[in-house]
Amino acid sequence: AKKKMSQTQSTIINVEPPIKINRTLYGVLLATLASIFWGSMGVCVQYIFENTNTQPQALSSLRLLLSGTVLVILNLFLSMRSLLAVFSSLKGSAGIALSGLELLGAHLTFFIAIYFSNAGTAAIFLATTPLLAGIYLFLRGKKRFTAKEGLCCALAFFGVLLIVSKGDFSTFQFNWLAVFWGMISAVFASIYSIQPKPLIDRWGVVPVASWGMMAAGIAGLFLANPFVTAAGLDAKAWLALSYIVLAGTVAAFWLYLACLKYISPVTAGLVVCLEPTSAYVFGIMFMDLKLGWIECLGIAMVISQVFILSIRSKKR
Repeated sequence: AKKKMSQTQSTIINVEPPIKINRTLYGVLLATLASIFWGSMGVCVQYIFENTNTQPQALSSLRLLLSGTVLVILNLFLSMRSLLAVFSSLKGSAGIALSGLELLGAHLTFFIAIYFSNAGTAAIFLATTPLLAGIYLFLRGKKRFTAKEGLCCALAFFGVLLIVSKGDFSTFQFNWLAVFWGMISAVFASIYSIQPKPLIDRWGVVPVASWGMMAAGIAGLFLANPFVTAAGLDAKAWLALSYIVLAGTVAAFWLYLACLKYISPVTAGLVVCLEPTSAYVFGIMFMDLKLGWIECLGIAMVISQVFILSIRSKKR
């Protein structure tokens, strides 16, 4: 029991408030900063696509390889024993490899969705991840499908419909590629939120996520040569890539883990739903993105289903 407890505690990053502040508020601020980093990261991805000849598979491969390398190196200095313990069994190694493939699928399809639309639209699909995870568990017979989840399905469906159609249903000229790849990215993200759980329970979030990202980057080498990709970037694109890796991946990941010391995972998950909102805000500020009230209504509908899912049902 003590061993398991110590492993669980090692998954939480210890970041004490620099000033005297309410601990819950501090946790919410950390989660908010993580969501802002994730949202702005998507805008940097969009910038690279619009200003260079970089393809989604090349950028996702480079991002995962660099981020995974940074996380592994950092954790080798901070907690080498727990980081290497994952490979003490064949099952752990196989689980890391599988989670890496799932992570590659989630990131690659997310980048493709950005490529065919924009950072905000791609991020809004990821807000359906908790719902898709619930549907998956229902199909596996591990949970019941409730009326609340049915309502959330409707909100998510019609919200996405409003966003991609801009309220014009006369022609149905949607960007079908953005819709398709956005939904596929949400499916991969929901699978990744479930599959590594036994590994995380045994070895902790930090080792599993760090090695999973590294494995995803290595698998991405079969899709594109990251060195060729890097050589084709100019100074501004390199600056955007550095932000993607250091702020949008490494810092956001650590901020999210740090916030779990002060707030519950449910509260953190709700705060992180600010990611698509921040992506749209940064898109408006830096990428000349225009949003109408119909799209804003759709965004609100998609995000609201996450809050509804978080409401605990009363036990009879």
